[in-house]
Amino acid sequence: MKIIKWALMGLAGTVIVTLLAVKLIYGLGRPYPDVSTPPLHGVAEPAIALPLPPGMVAAGPQGRIFFTYHPFHRPQDHAEHLVFEWTSSGAVPLAPDLAAQLHGVFGITVDRQNRLWAVRPGAMEGRPTQVLAIDIDSGKLAFEHTFPDGLGGFAQDLRVSADGRYVYLADTGLLRFTDAALLVLDTQTNEVREVLVGHETTAPQNWVMRRTDGSAYRLGYGLISFQVGVDGLELSKDGKWLIYAAMSHDTVYRVPTALLTNFGSRPEDIENAIETLGPAPMSDGIALTAAGAVILTDVENGGLAVLEDGKLQTLVALDGVDWADSVTLAPNGDIWFTDSKLTDLLDPFGNPASAEVMQQSAPYAIYRIPANRLAE
Repeated sequence: MKIIKWALMGLAGTVIVTLLAVKLIYGLGRPYPDVSTPPLHGVAEPAIALPLPPGMVAAGPQGRIFFTYHPFHRPQDHAEHLVFEWTSSGAVPLAPDLAAQLHGVFGITVDRQNRLWAVRPGAMEGRPTQVLAIDIDSGKLAFEHTFPDGLGGFAQDLRVSADGRYVYLADTGLLRFTDAALLVLDTQTNEVREVLVGHETTAPQNWVMRRTDGSAYRLGYGLISFQVGVDGLELSKDGKWLIYAAMSHDTVYRVPTALLTNFGSRPEDIENAIETLGPAPMSDGIALTAAGAVILTDVENGGLAVLEDGKLQTLVALDGVDWADSVTLAPNGDIWFTDSKLTDLLDPFGNPASAEVMQQSAPYAIYRIPANRLAE
């Protein structure tokens, strides 16, 4: 009996030491300073009401609006279709024949060739990551690429060059356990390159994010701080720059696309060409105004911030918005953004809420700031 007792005590000690080490390595960090300001605009209307929390929203060049249900809530357990176009008749499933292939979609964007591009990160489902393009008029699959196993496992946002050839992706990494990186896919050759792997501009900094209720956002009952690498991406209007920001980071950057798409360029050349645009909130999505101002979601303060000429200001902040996730600008200047309810509905281990809780918390919203209100 003494042997069993000592064995159990030794096991308990090992567990305690392991948990303490995890806490010290992954569960600390400084509270992020509150970078919010008085909102420049107070009006953002819930334009789309949904039965499940939205994930991404994207405006096409013709003004068509597309959106997804957020994969973290396992929407496939509640609905057959997960990617939609918003029309005058309501939400219409995009490419219903491809419903099964669109499970697990994170980032979406619409290119100038009227194709909706989507990324399906594979690490969380034990499969390779995929990039898909769907012709939004026919609903047919226009492009499909499967990454080598282990590459881009946490790719969660993407943008496409004006000619449709190059796809830029942000791989957030798994918190601080694996490296964040940018990826570039050449759709003509199917070559993929990974750049800025674990770089100081793509990696999360040691900040502790606030929930919108003011509490620290940690997982595993406080063991692990929610710290995420590069996530938001956007291309400059002339296509010469890729603008990016890590979620748990205080700065927005840009890097020349000419270096990213030249697969022979050296890592040090890319690193030396990075430029700082200015400060950031804890942000998820990025968009650009016609004038080149950077719009960022502010996940701590329930809204959007705008970075212009190096100055960061709150654009809008709304009570009840839990996680401002994705943002897009329509051609008419309207700004659309989603509230994916990540901290409201996910448990301390990132598991989704029950169907009953999901129903009780509905409806969920995609918000719109009309362009005419921005001019006021």
